[in-house]
Amino acid sequence: MTPAHQPQQSPLAVPMGVVVPYDMALDRELRQFSRDTFGFDQLDLLFTRTPFEPLAVTVQQAREISRPELITAAVQAVSATDPSGYVYGCTSGSFVRGLAGERRLLHAIAEAGRKAASDAAYAVESAHVYPQEHPVPVRKRTPSAVTTSGALLEAVHALGITTIAAATPYDEAIGALFGQFFAEAGVKLVHTANLGLTGRIWTVPWQTTYDLVRRADSDDAEAVVVSCTNLPTYEILDQLEQDLGKPVISANQATIWAALRRAQRDYFGPGSALRACANVTPEPVDTADREGAPPV
Repeated sequence: MTPAHQPQQSPLAVPMGVVVPYDMALDRELRQFSRDTFGFDQLDLLFTRTPFEPLAVTVQQAREISRPELITAAVQAVSATDPSGYVYGCTSGSFVRGLAGERRLLHAIAEAGRKAASDAAYAVESAHVYPQEHPVPVRKRTPSAVTTSGALLEAVHALGITTIAAATPYDEAIGALFGQFFAEAGVKLVHTANLGLTGRIWTVPWQTTYDLVRRADSDDAEAVVVSCTNLPTYEILDQLEQDLGKPVISANQATIWAALRRAQRDYFGPGSALRACANVTPEPVDTADREGAPPV
């Protein structure tokens, strides 16, 4: 594949703050998806987690781990490192309040990151630690923001897909909200397969996930979307696309693909559909849309 961006880029990985739920166990997989053709990480993923909650994987948990004040605090925890953008790496937490809730979450993340990084830089500058000729830069732009559900939707739209099948590790209640999220954005969910799990999703074997995606697929679906950032998919995406003859888009794959787009980097990971998709930074969502959304 010919890179969409030329070699004048910095060879350094782009720092990206990543907020994940307390039970997230696949940091390594997110890093794998960010690698270039030489095996080097293109994103320097700076992880932070939401506080522990003794909850099973349910709609209640999805709401708890995505409370805006919780996510804002997590963004602030990593903001002093001055990331170029932020990722909320949780599928259920970013679709549980619908499309309007996801957009408001994006806005909260970006604003929290901008303000916290600016405050941190100002504090250092005010301490007069650095000589005048090397001042600490104060962030003047709002950092990029990505949520996993927003990234899945972005990938589906970028591929021109209007009908999908869904493979999820959830119970039916969470799975139904996943379908509603896409329906709000004009994408029809035609078939779903769930595992019905309430925890330890990261321990699901590759073969189980492979079989789940095969069960989820439908002749009426243009692509299969695989939910949950705790469900391993890295090793099976290429095989699934080959076997099904259509795009298979997973939560972790889409999350990193979207983050790479905002960092002006190309995606080289598994999944030929997204590898071939033009790596163009998307237009930001109008803040008026966010402000008109109902409270989350």
